[in-house]
Amino acid sequence: MPLYDQVELLCQAIAAQGREEAARIIAQAREEAERSVAAAQAHREEALSRTQAEVTAQAQLAARTLVDRARLEARRRLAQAKEGIIRDLLAQVMERLQAFRESPQYPGWLKGALLAALQQLEGDRFQVRAHPEEARWLTPELLAEVSRERGCQLAWTGEAAVPPGGFLLVRADGKVRYDQTFQGILARQRESLRGDMARRLWD
Repeated sequence: MPLYDQVELLCQAIAAQGREEAARIIAQAREEAERSVAAAQAHREEALSRTQAEVTAQAQLAARTLVDRARLEARRRLAQAKEGIIRDLLAQVMERLQAFRESPQYPGWLKGALLAALQQLEGDRFQVRAHPEEARWLTPELLAEVSRERGCQLAWTGEAAVPPGGFLLVRADGKVRYDQTFQGILARQRESLRGDMARRLWD
C-alpha cells in the first residue's frame, strides 16, 4: 500500500479515536453536569426546606410571644381594673364613715372608742387631738364623762392636720398615741377589707 494511503488511514484512525474520546469526554461531562444539577437541586430543596422550617419556627415563636404578651397585658389590665374597683369601694367606705358623723349614733361611738383606747394606754393624763370640726361631738361634757368613768384627765386639742372623723388619743408625755381617726382605722383594716372585697366580688 502506498505511503500516502497508509498516512490517510492513520489519520482516519486517529480522527476516529479522537471522535470516540471526545464523545466519551462529552458523555462524562454530561453525566457530571447532570449529577451537579441533581446535587444542586437537592441542596436547593434541602435549603428551602430548612429555611421554611426556620421561618415556621420563628413564626411560631413570634406567635407564642405575642400570645404571652397579650395574656400578660390582659392580666395587667384586669388587675388594674380590680384595683380600681376596690379603690372605689374603699372610697365609698370612707364616704359612709364621714356620713356616719351626722348620725345620732356618732357621739356614742366616740365615747366607746375613747374608753376602748384608754384601756390600751397606761397613764392618767391624755390629749384628745382631732380635727376642729370634731368639737361638735367631742364636747367638754363628753370628755368629762369619759374622764370620770376612766379616772383620768382628758384635754381637747383641735388640729387641722388631723383628718375629720374620730380622734387621736395621745399620752401627756407625747410618747404614746392611739389613732382612732376614720383614716387610721381604715388604714389598719385596709388589707383585710381588700381581701374580703376581692373574695366577695370574684371568688
